[in-house]
Amino acid sequence: MKSHNHKFQPVTLFGKLVGVLLIFSCGLTWAEPATAILSGTATIQLKNSDSPQNLGGMDIVLAPPSLIPEIRRLRMETWRTEGLAIQRKPDGEEQPVGIKIDFSDGYKNLDLKALSQAAANAATARTRASTNGTFTLSSLPPGPHALYAQYKSRYAVAYWLLEVNLIAGKTNQLNLSQTNAAEIFNRFEKKNTSTPSR
Repeated sequence: MKSHNHKFQPVTLFGKLVGVLLIFSCGLTWAEPATAILSGTATIQLKNSDSPQNLGGMDIVLAPPSLIPEIRRLRMETWRTEGLAIQRKPDGEEQPVGIKIDFSDGYKNLDLKALSQAAANAATARTRASTNGTFTLSSLPPGPHALYAQYKSRYAVAYWLLEVNLIAGKTNQLNLSQTNAAEIFNRFEKKNTSTPSR
C-alpha cells in the first residue's frame, strides 16, 4: 500500500507547482503597467493684446519622436516649392539662386494642413485644449515622444514641435507659449498707447 502512494507523489508535487505558477502569473497580468500623464496650458501673446490669450480648442498630438524630422522635412519642402528665387542669366536661362521667403502676410509659406496631417497620421494620442487652454493626455507610455500642436487665427499663426520625455507614475507638466513655439507669426503690431506731446 505504501509503494502505491509513492507512485502518485510526483504528480501531487507537480500539481502544486503548477498551481503556484498560475497564481503568480495571474498576479503579473493583473498588475497594470506604469503609465504617464502629460498636462499643461496653451497660451499665446499676440502683438495687439496686452495679456496672453488662452488657446481653447487647439489640437494637440503626441507621436513617436520620428515625427520631428518628418515635420521639419515637410516645412522645408513648403519653402522650396513656393519660395524659390529665380535669377535670369543674360542668355535667358533661369537659374535657382536660393530660397526666397515672403512672410508679408505671415502665412504664405506655412502649410499647416500638411503639417497637421503628418502629425495625425503618426499620432499615438491626441486631445483638444479646453476653453481656458488647459489640456491633459492620460495613460501614456513613458519615454520620449514628439508633441505637435498648432494655432491659426486672423491675428496669428503658430505651431509647436517639441520632444518630451515622459516619466512613469507622475503628471508631466508642459506649457505651450510663444517662448517654445517652433514658429510664430503675428499680423498686428501692438497699439501705441502713449499720447503725442503738443
